[in-house]
Amino acid sequence: MDSSALKTRVAQLLRSASRPARGADNYKWAVEAFHGTVSILSALHGQESDQIKSLNRIAEQTIIKSPGNDAIADYMLTALRGTLTNCQAELDQGLIGNLQKRIASDVLTDFIQLARAVLSESADDGKNVAAVLAAAAYEDTIRRMGAAFAGIVGRDDLSDVIDALKKNGALVAPQLGIALSYLNFRNHALHANWDKIDLASVHSVLGFVEQLLLKHFA
Repeated sequence: MDSSALKTRVAQLLRSASRPARGADNYKWAVEAFHGTVSILSALHGQESDQIKSLNRIAEQTIIKSPGNDAIADYMLTALRGTLTNCQAELDQGLIGNLQKRIASDVLTDFIQLARAVLSESADDGKNVAAVLAAAAYEDTIRRMGAAFAGIVGRDDLSDVIDALKKNGALVAPQLGIALSYLNFRNHALHANWDKIDLASVHSVLGFVEQLLLKHFA
């Protein structure tokens, strides 16, 4: 779920949790809003986040401990409104987007470090493994840029993603030309055409991906 969709869903849940008392409907709305809020927190912070653990503890003492109790449900709704308001502020301030970018950068950096470790241990034998890692890091970085700067969240052809990044100015010369030239490297690695991949190109792709990560996701 992207940032825009998350904002819309948070707003919907806030409206539901902020309506006047519904009498016998309060418990039902509290349960529905609770599950919706957990989904939001999972998307923003992960399923094992402290935010979800805290909300689960409140639920255990309210809607789970006293099912059908509308007075108890009011307390849960108050807690949900506070949680959702905080999520809304985080989304509005771009804090979540920045966090997700840093996490993406960390994961891709691990790919690069692993590829270099393989090469350092055995450059010749490890070339093919490193090429696969480099190709994966290259493609994932381009696709993340496409999602962040061109709104492309599907599995469009990678050349189309690069073209979209060119049109909105996210990729310009000389990086644009380099990104296009590495499409062949990615395809060769994907189809195990090892005779068409040399050691120098693996190092080159790894260095290029690092440049993109530092520029756009650091």
